[in-house]
Amino acid sequence: MQLIPLFLYLFALPAHSLFILVPLYLYPGTSGSAWSNVTAAIAANPKVNWQIIINPNSGPGTYPPDANYIAAVSKINSYPNALTLGYVDTDYTRVPYATLTSQIDTYAKWSTYTQANISISGIFFDDVNNTAASAVYSYYQKAGTYAYNKIPSDITPVVLNPGAPAPAPLFKYADTVLEYEGTLQGYKDGTTIDTFTKGYNSQAAIVIHDTTDTAARESAIFGCFRCVGWLDAELEDETGENWRKKRKGRRCSGKGLGARNECEHVYLAVALISA
Repeated sequence: MQLIPLFLYLFALPAHSLFILVPLYLYPGTSGSAWSNVTAAIAANPKVNWQIIINPNSGPGTYPPDANYIAAVSKINSYPNALTLGYVDTDYTRVPYATLTSQIDTYAKWSTYTQANISISGIFFDDVNNTAASAVYSYYQKAGTYAYNKIPSDITPVVLNPGAPAPAPLFKYADTVLEYEGTLQGYKDGTTIDTFTKGYNSQAAIVIHDTTDTAARESAIFGCFRCVGWLDAELEDETGENWRKKRKGRRCSGKGLGARNECEHVYLAVALISA
């Protein structure tokens, strides 16, 4: 399920640290030019943590990746506040385990490339089966364990994406679980969040993409998003002084985050990406 988020890549809160998760399912263009909004936002917001999902060909493709991917990934890796995650499709457990491990092996091999730093820090498993069944749990336990053991990084984030509420055992096999992936129109703020698996909000994430309804978009962006039960967040689709004026006087509260300015940096980062 490859979606190109057109305006919003949302938040997750593992280890009590807010970060922006970016599904960058977009060819980087010449020397990474098509990723310039993302790299500019990362550079402009050094207090924001980022996890960037890299997806050359519904997986890693061949090794090494082409010159444009090398330039683009190495640029992201130059920022200390950004981690890259390799995309692996599981097709709801229909992808054979040997295929998963082969793709993870290829991403791990990126760290051996000597002409640029294109190492991958973690793995993003897509199309995750959220059926409560022992065979499903076994599949993702093995997949997650292999990723943790194989990817040569000090921090190896593993993300599972069922795109819907997941059974509790799946949270044991990953750092982060996407419990909503869908359009802005389908996202219902607190109502959506209340459907998430109880007791695992610190590992939950949401990704919102696509809207053709300008009024609905503005209402949501200038309104208040409760990010997985932890944060009141207004997502402003503006930059510069106009953005700051509209935001002035609005309250940003983060339970367990401890820093108002972290919220503000996240707002600005999302605004810069979506501009």
